[in-house]
Amino acid sequence: MNRSLLAGLVALAALAPLSLAQAQASPHAGMSPQEHAAMQAAPASGIVTTPADNAMLNAAPTTFSATFPHAMTLKSLTLTGPATQTVNVEIAASTAPQMTVSTSLPRLAPGNYSAAWTATGADGHEMNGTVRFMVH
Repeated sequence: MNRSLLAGLVALAALAPLSLAQAQASPHAGMSPQEHAAMQAAPASGIVTTPADNAMLNAAPTTFSATFPHAMTLKSLTLTGPATQTVNVEIAASTAPQMTVSTSLPRLAPGNYSAAWTATGADGHEMNGTVRFMVH
């Protein structure tokens, strides 16, 4: 066998474990393209809301929901709408924290809205956020 070819194969074999270790350390290793796209679409906080932040909707949403990385209880939701009208949305009492929480929204007219929410975990920690959206 040619010495330069043999030297090349030995060098390649020496790098293979390094490449495998890097691939296994990657959080994206073994993901399908669809899983990778979904991961990129999720916000850094891990919280996904409906409506989504900066959504432009053709129809008014009838519910607000939030999916958390761990179980939470929705404690408050305040909508601020056109002409800075503020509505405190009534939250149904929840018996146990859940990964996805939701509540009904009042009828919304076209305009710009923000929804400020607060949720509490089973251990008492509190999370909050604001989602902005537009209804055409």
